Parts: sequence; C-alpha cells; structure tokens
Amino acid sequence: MNKKLLIRPKNYFLLFLSVCIFSCSKKDSSPTPAPTDACAGKTITITPTTADPTACAANGSITIAASGSTGFSYKLNSGGTYQSASTFNNVGAGNYTIFVKDAAGCEKSIVVTLNAAGTAGPLFTAVRNLMTSKCQSCHNNTVQNGGMNWEVDCNIVINKSNIKNRAVDLGTMPPTGPLSSTDKATITDWINAGGKYTD
Repeated sequence: MNKKLLIRPKNYFLLFLSVCIFSCSKKDSSPTPAPTDACAGKTITITPTTADPTACAANGSITIAASGSTGFSYKLNSGGTYQSASTFNNVGAGNYTIFVKDAAGCEKSIVVTLNAAGTAGPLFTAVRNLMTSKCQSCHNNTVQNGGMNWEVDCNIVINKSNIKNRAVDLGTMPPTGPLSSTDKATITDWINAGGKYTD
C-alpha cells in the first residue's frame, strides 16, 4: 500500500516562515559607494592682468588666466552672468570679485582692485578751481543743492555737460550772477579738449 506524503497546513506555515526569516535576515555586505565629488583634488588657480582706468572713467580692463581644470567660464561680481570670454572691459576704479567656473561646475573666486590712473590735467584743474570759488558754497559735502557735490572731482567730470549748459549756455549759474567770458572759456576749453580728469 502506497503511502502519500501529507503536508499539513501547519507545515506550509513553517516552510513559509523559514524562507521569510532566511531572506529577511540576509544582509548585503557590499558597502554603499560614496558619492563622487567632481571638484575633489582640483586646484584652480586664477591669475588676473589689469589695466587701470583713468580717473573718473570706466575704461579699465581685467583679463583672467585660469588653470587647474578645463572648460572655464568667467563672471564679474556675484550679480554678473558667466561668459566664455576671459576679459572684462569698460571697468572703473574699485574692487571686483572675479568668479571662474570649470566644465564640471567647480567654482573659485578672487578679488581684483583697479586704481584710478593719471593726475589732474591743467584744464581740469582750472575748472575745479573755478567751481571751488564760484559754486562749491552751494554744492559740497554738507550742502548738496540739486544733489550736486563739487568737492568730488569725478562729480565735475560726470556732470560736465550740465555744468556747461547752466553756467555757459544759459548763464543761470551761479546764482550770484553769470560767469565772466574768461570763466566761461575755461569751462568750454576743458570740455572741447575732452572733458576728462587728465585734460
């Protein structure tokens, strides 16, 4: 007489439990790979070459040479936009932060200072002396009528067209009375020569 092997319901349960315990308790011994840092081991070097602007003008430049990686792009100050060109033109005197980023997104920055070059020219000096004697009492560090301060040399340069219009063409400044023809010629000669700090 053949005897059939009978698997009782509780035997099913024990078999299932054994499989589950074995599979659930098995641990993967292989370590989880650490994320790779594309910038690790890189030393990006930034070397600036500058051309200082003349006083009161934005005609300086900053050229950057970067090494230590590839695919560089360049940005002037944190609010700037990255560009492929490594030169920034039409820059005035001041401190600037240059950012360099490589193709992997690794970024480095450096502070570059441009100083105003040149000395006050004779024509500008004559105009500045005129402004000091005729206009500065109403336009100085303390009293800035019309928002103008003629104690700052670059303010005279920046506002030369307005100065000529009011003091030479219209003759409405200074309020004490029109300038003499000699004084008007002083302003006109300076502006005709270029109206720069160094003229």
